[in-house]
This record gives sequence, C-alpha cells and structure tokens, in this order.
Amino acid sequence: MRDTSKITFFIDPKLHEDLKIRIHYDGFGNLSQFFRGCVVSYLEKDEAFLAFLDAYKVNERLQSRAQVRQSGQLRENGRDLMKKLGISEDEIEDVFDIIEEEIPEL
Repeated sequence: MRDTSKITFFIDPKLHEDLKIRIHYDGFGNLSQFFRGCVVSYLEKDEAFLAFLDAYKVNERLQSRAQVRQSGQLRENGRDLMKKLGISEDEIEDVFDIIEEEIPEL
C-alpha cells in the first residue's frame, strides 16, 4: 500500500452534491481524482490554474489586485532568473532531496 495522507474539509451539503454531479459530468472517476489534479496543478505552478487562483483571490477579496499583480510579477521574475542561470525544476528538486537527506528533521 502507498504512503498517503488524507485531506478533509467542510463544505455546504448543497455545494457537495453539486460538485459530485459536476465531477461525474466532467468524467472524473471520483472527487479524489479531481482534487489530486488541483493539487498537482497548484504545486507544479500550472499557468492556467494560477490564473484561475489569481482571479479567485481578487473576486473573493482575499488579496487586492495590486497584491495579485505583484505575486505574478515575482513568479515571472523567478522564471526569468531560472532561465538566466540555466537551472531546471529537476535540479531544484535534486537540491531539496540532498538537503532532506542531510537534515532529515526539516
């Protein structure tokens, strides 16, 4: 069996039912597949997903337009710097793996 973690949160029952219907309609096997896709898209910094989140943060007043714009600019600056330095995502992962091996309590 794989080592997994469980994420639980509360949602309005009507939203839950509507979500289950949409999940089925859009061809996901279950809610877990949908949420795994969201988590992976978020962690892999998928541009379309991040654009959705930026709009959501503004619409829900979680952040101002200026804050969202600044975050987007910081992401873009980071990508530019990575290109200039010739560093790939895999190399960054390798560095974190090395750190984890050397300092497991982190």
